[in-house]
Amino acid sequence: MTLEDYQQSRWVVEPFHLFDCCLVSNGGLAVIVTAAERARDLRQPPVYIQGMGQGHPGGDPAETLASGAGLASESAFAMAGITLRDIDVVELYDCYTFTVLVCLEDYGFCKKGEGGPFVADGKTAPGGSLPVNTGGGQLSSFYMWGMTPVSEAVIQLRGAGGARQVAGAKTALVSGNGGILSTHSTLILSNQP
Repeated sequence: MTLEDYQQSRWVVEPFHLFDCCLVSNGGLAVIVTAAERARDLRQPPVYIQGMGQGHPGGDPAETLASGAGLASESAFAMAGITLRDIDVVELYDCYTFTVLVCLEDYGFCKKGEGGPFVADGKTAPGGSLPVNTGGGQLSSFYMWGMTPVSEAVIQLRGAGGARQVAGAKTALVSGNGGILSTHSTLILSNQP
C-alpha cells in the first residue's frame, strides 16, 4: 500500500480512513498454558510468561490520548525483572493506527506526543531498532481480538517467523486494551526460562 492509497481511501469517521481501522476476522487461535516442567517435553519450544500486569486509568472516558500501558507495564516489568531496553520485539493491540502511537508513548519507548516521528523514521519497521507488530498486527494480518499480539510474540520467540523473523528475539512485550483505552494488559514473554 502506498501513502496515496491510504490517503485516497474513504473516511470512516474523521480522523480515521478505512485503513486506520482493523476488521474483525473469523477464525480460531489457542494458547496452551502449563507448567514449565511439562512444557519442556512438548513438540513445540515453550515460551515463558515472565511478567504480567493490568492498568485501568479511569478518568474521563473521552480521553483517548492516554492508555493504561504505563500502569500495566509497572507490575509486568517488575515481575520480569527487566527494563524497556531488554525488549526485542513489541506486539501491540492495534485496533486503530493511533492506539500504536499512544501505547508506544505510554510504555515509554518515546515521549508523549512523539509517537508519530518515532514511527515515521523506521524504528518500528522490519529491520528497525524496535520491531513492532512483526506479523502485520490486527490492521494488516488478522484480528483475533486480543490473541493476535500473543500469537505473533510466540511465533517470534520460537524463531518461526520466516521472512519476518526478528533475529535473536528473546523477549517480547505484548499488549492488549479495551474500552476506549480504559483497560490495558501487558505480558512480558521470553524464550528463556
